[in-house]
Amino acid sequence: MNAPVRAKTYNLPLRSKLLEWLDASPQKVASPQQWQGMLNNLQNVRNEEIERAELTDFNFYYKPDFRIGKEELIEIAECKLASCRPILKSYWNQAFRPSLDVKTVTDQLPKRVEKKAKRFVEKAQICYQHPSIGYWIIRSGYEDIVTVAPNWIVLDHKGKMLTSCWFASALEAFDAMHQSIRKTLNDYGQEQPIARYDEYAFLGGNNYQEWFICLPKWPLPYRDGHFKLDQLLVHIRTTERIDHDGKPLLMVEEIQSPWHADIRKYGSTTDKNEVGNNDLVADAPFAKEWHELAIKAVIALAVKQNCTQIGFTTGEQQCERWWNMKGLMNLYDFDIPKCLKKIAFQYDCVNDWTTISTRKPIGKVRRTPKGEWIVQDANKAAIAPSVKSKDVALHFLNDCSTPVKEQIRVLQVSPALKQAMTAGEIPLFGW
Repeated sequence: MNAPVRAKTYNLPLRSKLLEWLDASPQKVASPQQWQGMLNNLQNVRNEEIERAELTDFNFYYKPDFRIGKEELIEIAECKLASCRPILKSYWNQAFRPSLDVKTVTDQLPKRVEKKAKRFVEKAQICYQHPSIGYWIIRSGYEDIVTVAPNWIVLDHKGKMLTSCWFASALEAFDAMHQSIRKTLNDYGQEQPIARYDEYAFLGGNNYQEWFICLPKWPLPYRDGHFKLDQLLVHIRTTERIDHDGKPLLMVEEIQSPWHADIRKYGSTTDKNEVGNNDLVADAPFAKEWHELAIKAVIALAVKQNCTQIGFTTGEQQCERWWNMKGLMNLYDFDIPKCLKKIAFQYDCVNDWTTISTRKPIGKVRRTPKGEWIVQDANKAAIAPSVKSKDVALHFLNDCSTPVKEQIRVLQVSPALKQAMTAGEIPLFGW
């Protein structure tokens, strides 16, 4: 990316149940055994929060006859839990993204045409014009010794033919037009979220975005292999859609934690000097509830965007998207629904199903070794010529695919849930 990249950071207002319990406890001072007993009997604080606060083995630090003040425990817990505090990030750069629409023109030809393009325009068979920029795409019947008909040319807003001369297909001409417009008007671009993996989403969504839950204060190093970001615990990919009832929703296209996936695959260590030895990965918090942390972040996004519905895919839909990665079934058909059910009960939310309009893709968009983009079928055979713009490849895929309805899970952002998030009442660990 040529344009400077800017990170936008959002704080997640999540509270510590452990710190709240300590703060409210009438016990001012107690022995290590007494504190340990009280902590072991806490009903509504998850064990990992106590463990990450390092309040699990007082006998290791204190003699049995020692007396520990509550304020000392609060200080220890605050210090240790600070490393578990997540932030939400997104990355933006300035770019001009022209409309992918063109209109068919049947009653006129371009008025401004340079000399070398006239022979093509005079044999025009089909004309398309960009609705706002003034570029033309023309299918021509002109041919000579080196020119094969039919062929396609692109005229810019001044009537000049693009230097590539003629193209063998409409898609290649469309791609060349798109590239030329972006380059010409790049200085007029607006800041937009960077999209790395928007090809892995339901077709037809708007405002695709990638979000990153990071642990900037976590003491052990980790670098994500997909996005190349440090301390990235979870990534979330979203689009905005309208369901069949005409209600807007924030669609969660994917939730994933490569960090915890790497831990499951290679094992982990709490020793900074051992990270990387025998492929060991740095230990990380939220081992059993990283997906719950991601859902909390999505709720915060929905509240920020004033969106009252959040959509989630099923395991089957994920497997179709990733060509049968069965390991996704448990996350999307068990872990996430279990969490949504818990939220719905606690915050009086509707947790149901809804339908969205999308398209059944005829193939998948893939990057070629040359850095171009191509649409391939299930056998990885090319369906169309490769293009330089992924936006164009996705637009082609969307146009060629059949409209379908998909059922998705949906969680209502109830007034109670919105109030809890706004007021900072959602817990860091658990619910």
